[in-house]
Amino acid sequence: MEQKHTLHEVPLFEKLSPTELKLITNIARNKRYKRNQIIFLEGEPFSGFYVILGGTVKVYRLNGDGEEVVLNTLGSFRSFGESALFSGSHFHTSCALAVEDTSVLFVPSEDFTVLMGKNPALAIRISEAFAVRLMELNRRFDLLASTARGRVARYLLNEVQLNNSLKLPEPVFNLVLRKKDLAAHLGIANATLSRIFKNLKHEKTIREVSRKVFITNVKRLLELSKD
Repeated sequence: MEQKHTLHEVPLFEKLSPTELKLITNIARNKRYKRNQIIFLEGEPFSGFYVILGGTVKVYRLNGDGEEVVLNTLGSFRSFGESALFSGSHFHTSCALAVEDTSVLFVPSEDFTVLMGKNPALAIRISEAFAVRLMELNRRFDLLASTARGRVARYLLNEVQLNNSLKLPEPVFNLVLRKKDLAAHLGIANATLSRIFKNLKHEKTIREVSRKVFITNVKRLLELSKD
């Protein structure tokens, strides 16, 4: 995959010109992680951020009991680990793990900071994109404030939108997360998630075929998303 095109698909870089994208490509390097391999842990020194070229990454934190609290699950063309860059922290504030075999582009923070210092216009555009990421995080908090059924409905709708299939007769997406991880991502119990999926299938709102989830009643799912 040609890196310049890949970087243009990343929300953090979508406003950059081809020349600016090339500057970032020049300081970045490719890395690969095996399934279930830790990319970084909370509290480790921050040395740069990552762009997913292929695969899936889970970003999470550990609570006081040592249990995972999933903050986000990201796929291709999404960046992660950049919050420390903008907050001025010298340490990672979360953990990241490759859910499957994953390839990333690693952007060293020191080189990136120098690059932005030399290119004020580039720095402004990236800062604007990061502000949008903060808005996404706020929406994530809104999701967690809703009912369990509402969270699942919103998640399903968001996934089909990301898959650009909402206009299909049956919007569809690949469920890359295990149900256990999805439950943690949504902040609900495994049994609760299983019951919600069972009810949605029983009332013919969704159907599952292997790892694919089809939305058979978008109107009903929209209603549930308001819970």
